Amino acid sequence: MDQQISYQQNAPLSDMYQAFMDGFSDYIIRFDMDATGFESTFLVRDQNQPSRSIVAYADGRPVGVVLSGVAHLETGWVTRCGGLAVSPAFRKIGIARELMRRFDEQATGTRLLEVIQGNDAALALYERLGYETVREIFYFDSVPTETEATRAIEPIVTLFDCYYPSASHRPIWQTDARTTQQRAELVRITEGDKTGALLFRSDVLLDVFGRDEDAEWLLRAAAANGPIKLTLTSDRPELIEAARTLGFKQDAIAQFEMVKRETGV
Repeated sequence: MDQQISYQQNAPLSDMYQAFMDGFSDYIIRFDMDATGFESTFLVRDQNQPSRSIVAYADGRPVGVVLSGVAHLETGWVTRCGGLAVSPAFRKIGIARELMRRFDEQATGTRLLEVIQGNDAALALYERLGYETVREIFYFDSVPTETEATRAIEPIVTLFDCYYPSASHRPIWQTDARTTQQRAELVRITEGDKTGALLFRSDVLLDVFGRDEDAEWLLRAAAANGPIKLTLTSDRPELIEAARTLGFKQDAIAQFEMVKRETGV
């Protein structure tokens, strides 16, 4: 291939969108969205910043993209790769590796990404680049449940002042209200001496706060008002076991969360 490959950070939205859709045209998951949907989902909601993202061009045509966002959490700076895509006709010529090299070069703190289990080519690339798997990510849809627990809406500021600082778990980037722009509702649930809190975005359960031994009770209360979708990670096995015990339907798609530590950290 004798085409000239070039790279641009902070590229036009239309180029990012075209490279993304072409690169994911044969992906395990199908993305069916226009440029507005791409912007609202991957840039606004997931906080991938155009100023940090990079587009690859072949003779001026966008053929690859790496999306990137950065956040400062209690553990320090985290830079996330929010998507890596290369058009099928331009794969295996080093574009993906070069996009990731540039992503890594401008990243701050820990590097973070997710990869779908079964995407062996991407997994092998990330491992060669020094990323290691830290946990698995699973997706569930609830079934009808009943509960005696009472609900009370709490001020969202309580999430940042109380629940996040005292939590023993770390949410994934997409469900963390500190890293994404998404309207969320914090609900406190109580039944007898049991108490906990649930974080919702519409019908999506973003997070669960409570004792491990109350996992089934917490999920039962979460789904009692109607069907919900939830994301659970392998470092919270009590919630995964509870979801399966309650008969929640697990999606066939699962992911690995991978990180690369900042040199010297």
